[in-house]
Amino acid sequence: MSGELRGNFRVLAGGFTAFFFLNILNSSYSTVMAPIKDELSLTYTMSGALMSAYFVGYTLGQVPWGLLADRYGSRRVMVSSILGIASASMFFSLSQTFTQAAVARFLAGLLGAGVFVPGVRLVSGWFPPNSRGTALGILSIGGSLGLILAGWVVPYTTLWLGWRGTLAAFGALGLLSTAAIWMTLRDRHSDSAASPLFSGMADVFRTRSFWILALIQATRLGTNYAFIAWLPLLLREEFGLELVAAGAIFSLFNLAGMVSNPAGGFASDRMGEKRVIVASFAALGLTASLFTGLRGGIPLYAAVLVLGWFINFVRSPVFAIIPRLYGVERAGKVSGVQNTFASLGALIMPFLMGVVRDTTSSYTAGWTILSTALLSVTLLSLLLDVTTLGD
Repeated sequence: MSGELRGNFRVLAGGFTAFFFLNILNSSYSTVMAPIKDELSLTYTMSGALMSAYFVGYTLGQVPWGLLADRYGSRRVMVSSILGIASASMFFSLSQTFTQAAVARFLAGLLGAGVFVPGVRLVSGWFPPNSRGTALGILSIGGSLGLILAGWVVPYTTLWLGWRGTLAAFGALGLLSTAAIWMTLRDRHSDSAASPLFSGMADVFRTRSFWILALIQATRLGTNYAFIAWLPLLLREEFGLELVAAGAIFSLFNLAGMVSNPAGGFASDRMGEKRVIVASFAALGLTASLFTGLRGGIPLYAAVLVLGWFINFVRSPVFAIIPRLYGVERAGKVSGVQNTFASLGALIMPFLMGVVRDTTSSYTAGWTILSTALLSVTLLSLLLDVTTLGD
């Protein structure tokens, strides 16, 4: 670990904890989607709409949370966000109808949107350009651990407490976690300096790379949450796995991410963000095109690992590039706008997969759409201009 990373260990620990609870609270429900679907009598389209409801709120929250992080610092924003999503998770556990569940997911997205973008702002303020990708990757390990825990522990806990008791219990743990996050996070004094809310954004919007990056973000997060929303159910219905077995294989997706998040950041710090982005989307597109043709066994496990590796390998580079291009003082604002595009993709993709599944009675068409989008973004990424704005 470099000197900068060792010196700011508290910042990394606090961000790590926030990412951990954000991801476990966000993904716990998807690992037990089957009993939720049965109890609430949901169609596939309605099941996909629950993930989309989350991202309606998440999309609306991106810019406001980013502006608040630039204005007031990341510490207060990230703690408030975890309080919000933990409360929404407990509300979801009480849902009796699709409408109530969708409202709970919307609130989870809106209130939970204040972790990742302020985390980018936090890292931008504390770490130099040649360490930001690695630092973001370390924070993202926390998110991967949360997803792994959701994949392994939540199905077992559901057998004991039921899905309602399980989601309520994890919501309560999320509330308790905010004390540790508050005590470990800290802001630089310059992080909370007041400035005009949209200062300098006109020049940003005029750059070609901003809009290319926006499409990359939409495809990246849309594909990621299509995987999270539908892989557990696909593993049960297409490959005949039981609930716990499907959760265990799904955890491979997240286990790969735990390693590849910091690896992607480390690689981008040394090889450049653009190279990592292009290679990652190419690997994702090719693997997605083959997925539904698998018959199980080792090829299935390998495909899940590849998808989990590269969807996380690309995450840190697409955000580490933002302060490099547009400056630390605009990192929160630009990241918020960029993550709004990402959230739009995450809103559309899981819902679209549900609609296609209902329409075709097959997962193949949906995965073909994902593969086409990923390969298209591979070509688009070649047009990224990674020089600093104003150079």
